[in-house]
Amino acid sequence: MADQADRAKPGSARLSADDWVRAALDVMVDEGIAGVKIQRLCDRLGVTKGSFYWHFEDLDAFLSEVARQWAEDGPGLADSLDDEPDPDRRLFLAMRLFAKPRNRNLARAMRDWAQNDDRARAAIRKSDEAVFDQLKTALHRKGFDDDEAEVRAKILYYSGVGYAHVGNLGRRDTLERQLTKTWELLGEA
Repeated sequence: MADQADRAKPGSARLSADDWVRAALDVMVDEGIAGVKIQRLCDRLGVTKGSFYWHFEDLDAFLSEVARQWAEDGPGLADSLDDEPDPDRRLFLAMRLFAKPRNRNLARAMRDWAQNDDRARAAIRKSDEAVFDQLKTALHRKGFDDDEAEVRAKILYYSGVGYAHVGNLGRRDTLERQLTKTWELLGEA
């Protein structure tokens, strides 16, 4: 991102470990985990490898931190829904987050990485559980009992994950309309 590159210019503030992780996630949006290379990140951030090694022992330690942060933040879905009391609005916001191209691409990259990496697999599991719990809570608030809320939350979440894996789904407004209809159908009491 431009703001990250600007921070890395000579004379600007030092990069934090979080800046490195954000840069890796930005690369993953377009290139997947295969694009996450130390030199590529250094070039992107305008710094030397010494800056990388100041924060991380090696690439393996760095990838562990990338996975850890994904597990904590995921696609931003769980945290962004915490403060929304209205269950219908909560479900709508979840749909909007699934529809964002960056979120879809990053989720797909993380799931692809998880096919071959235990850290990524654990991060996906933790993130999935947090988002699933948010959806289930919204459905509980709409009046569904535990079993019904769980089934509907799974269908909603798996639909969102499916949309992420399909890739290019056409125009964003069409995708949002389709996801909204899915949310409406499954959220009706």
